[in-house]
This record gives sequence, C-alpha cells and structure tokens, in this order.
Amino acid sequence: MANKRHIARKSKNTPNSFLIFMVVVVILALISFAISYFVLDQDKEIQKKVAELEEPIKTNPIEGEVSDQEGLNTMAQLSGTWVSNYDGTMLSIQGNTCVFESPAVDSPEKVTGTIQVNKSIITFVFTGQHSCGSTEGHYEYQKEGEAGIFFMKIKDNCSSRSELMSASWFRL
Repeated sequence: MANKRHIARKSKNTPNSFLIFMVVVVILALISFAISYFVLDQDKEIQKKVAELEEPIKTNPIEGEVSDQEGLNTMAQLSGTWVSNYDGTMLSIQGNTCVFESPAVDSPEKVTGTIQVNKSIITFVFTGQHSCGSTEGHYEYQKEGEAGIFFMKIKDNCSSRSELMSASWFRL
C-alpha cells in the first residue's frame, strides 16, 4: 500500500474582519455618546444661565440704579479702569456705563456702552458706532485674585466683543 500522508489542514483561527469592524464601530459609537452627553450637559448649564437673564433687572425708577444688593456689590467691584491681557484695550466702568478704548496708534477706537447686572451675570450693550450695533453680550463675572477679573461668555453674537472679552483683565 502506498504511503498515506496525512495532510493536516490548518484551522482558520484568524478573526473575521467584519467582526473586528463591527467591534470598532460599537466602541466609536459609545465614545461619541459619552462625549455628546458631556457637551449637552454643558449646554444645559448655559441655557440655565440664559434663562436667568430673562428675569427682569430690578431698578429704582427714580435714580436708575440697580436695587439688587448682589448687583450693587458687583457694580462696586467693577468700577474703575481695567486693562485687557489680550491686546491692552482699556475698559472704564463707571456706574452702568462703560467705555472700551483700543490702544491702536494708527486708528484708536473708542466704543461706549452700558452694563446691566443680574446676579452674577453682566450684560454689555454697545451704544456707540460699532460693528456689533446694539447686540447684547452676556457674560458671567469671575474674580481672579485681588486685582483681576475674567468674563466667561454665556451668549454673545458679536464676535469682536466676544474675542476681546475672552481674555483676563487687570485693574489699572
């Protein structure tokens, strides 16, 4: 009889490429759901702050000053001249008026506006000639040490003011 050779067939133990593809897709989907959960959670915080903005600001109709004690404290803390760490713009606040002065030598820009305070939220509205027009910018006020402040953007459709306000400020 002839020599019978047993040829052992190799079993395919290599993973199926379709199965690997599906596992990768499922993992990416889980990661994207986790990221979207945290982003949407931050959006809820922003919406809550915007809802607070819709509450009317209590003012004294005779004097036109904010009657909310927290608002008065914030206005007192903000009064004075501040300089931006971003580009050296000076922000002068007196009462509920503000003036932004750009340090540009060739074309200095001076923009006036008003400030409204509602709890810890500050609303800037430009009243002078500016590309923003009378668009409101809503920011949360945060103190940085003894002589610094930071305005965290809540809602502002004016990109130039939003960019300017994103820096920290120090008292002059």
